[in-house]
Amino acid sequence: MTSSSWPFLLWRLALTAAHRDPPGIPAQERPAWAEVALGLSLQPLSPEQGWALLAEGLMAPQPGHFVQALREGGVLRQWLPEVNALFGVPELCDLPTPVDAGEHLLALLSETARADAPLSVRLAALLVPLGKPGSPREIWPSHYKHEQRAQAIVDDLSTRLAWPGATLDLARLAIDEMERVHRASDLRAGAITALLERLDALGRPERFEDLLLLCTCDFAAYPGHRPQDYPKAERLRRALAACRATPVAGLDAEAAQLRRAQAVHQALSGGLTATLPPQS
Repeated sequence: MTSSSWPFLLWRLALTAAHRDPPGIPAQERPAWAEVALGLSLQPLSPEQGWALLAEGLMAPQPGHFVQALREGGVLRQWLPEVNALFGVPELCDLPTPVDAGEHLLALLSETARADAPLSVRLAALLVPLGKPGSPREIWPSHYKHEQRAQAIVDDLSTRLAWPGATLDLARLAIDEMERVHRASDLRAGAITALLERLDALGRPERFEDLLLLCTCDFAAYPGHRPQDYPKAERLRRALAACRATPVAGLDAEAAQLRRAQAVHQALSGGLTATLPPQS
């Protein structure tokens, strides 16, 4: 196969997998995948080609199958080794035993497709956990400071994938804040108000909703969970509505935050309980 033709074969194979159910590479396709992996090692995809393929795969009906096929075909470890490194890494959840971070990613991508999530949400789902394989093995399945490592990986990927800068806005936010959203049931009114301010939920409500959708999909991707069993999203929406309805004109920033926190406390005083993914 010529160097000019193998990228098109990769497109066809990967995107076919992204539309196929059940997942997995049929035996008759494996020689073609081996040829693609060889071609990729000799001539990497350009940043423009890489982003176009990734975006199309993430927006396909089965984005998890897309990633799984790339991995089974030996392409993922060459093209996106940061994603491939997630497989075999344990992470905590509310189950008796840890889950595999790579398998959770596949389930999460499937949930984003089920929710008909936009590209920014699906890309954030792919990027948020990328700092976990860099955790010292002696602390597994915890992943202390994985957020900083993920941000650095996104910086590096930005030189290899020609994604629009605005596409990363949600991913950057989610890397830093998703675990705090998951702990919303444990946070006091002041901490919730501060969280909403960091998220700029009042100024950018659409991005706030995208983050809540991502967190709902992440919760639902763990075994035994369902999107409708995730109450943090509605809790934070109620808190945001309370902040929005609270007049703060003429107050300085500290006084405005205090008044909003009091309104949030009133709005949430009924309480809300749920099982939470544990802090990593």
